[in-house]
Amino acid sequence: MPAKQMSLAITPTSAPSFMKRMSFVVRAWWKHPTDVATICPSSSFLTQNLASRECVRNASTLIELGPGAGGTTAAILKQMRPDSRLLAIEKMPEFREALSEIVDPRFNSEIGDAVDLLEILKNHGCGRPDVVISGIPFSALESPVAQEIVFAIHAALQPGGAFVAYQVRSDILQYARPWFGPAKCCDVIALNLPPLKVFEWRKEC
Repeated sequence: MPAKQMSLAITPTSAPSFMKRMSFVVRAWWKHPTDVATICPSSSFLTQNLASRECVRNASTLIELGPGAGGTTAAILKQMRPDSRLLAIEKMPEFREALSEIVDPRFNSEIGDAVDLLEILKNHGCGRPDVVISGIPFSALESPVAQEIVFAIHAALQPGGAFVAYQVRSDILQYARPWFGPAKCCDVIALNLPPLKVFEWRKEC
């Protein structure tokens, strides 16, 4: 495929602007301050860190948990293969409108709970994803819920699949270790509000 034609194929036809995403985030934070980790959308430093990963560029099926207003989603779509697909699962209905403004034939979204990941994948006919990217604030979850979500992610992933989580705190390490072992890498995104760490694991079997 010619470079120009491929570029058109992998660029979302529309997505909310930064300021519009901020309005969605602020409104959601106002209603649910304990569930929304920040009042500022993800910075370009974070979105590019996630989207430029080799596992994202090579994946056939990607799942995004907790996409919020869709800043990370739009960046991921720009790096994905033309024949890949992305399903974003967001628990908070306040972000439904923002996600609906992302128009791309490879993209679909659902308002649902990550605890129900396996059922949601089945309903969408996704099969086993190659990558799961999560912005869910695991430090804000009750331990049994966090453990259940990580178990579902591990069960869903293809062998060799990648689990990527961007977090304010490092609580995710204790939840992921029983299933994924130690994180393969950890990047610090200082230029984000708040600063975040990005962890990556691989499913061994």
